[in-house]
Amino acid sequence: MHILPKGFVKIRHYGILANRNKKTKLELCRKLTLSPTYKPQFEGLKTIEILCILIGKDVTVCPVCEKGKMKAKHSLYPGPFP
Repeated sequence: MHILPKGFVKIRHYGILANRNKKTKLELCRKLTLSPTYKPQFEGLKTIEILCILIGKDVTVCPVCEKGKMKAKHSLYPGPFP
């Protein structure tokens, strides 16, 4: 039903999709389907380090002289530099 009668609440997620025990149920699903466990590839790395890995070269090297290192002066995000 698109419109429920007064006093009824629509349940959107239940069972495996419920948020209450999502972590444990996801582990159970992976175990039952014999899926491998994945480790985050970039966990604990700074944004600049991830960018260097993805591009394949050091993005902090000066594009003109190719010797000096550039430093971040402004950030798009409020807070410390990544």
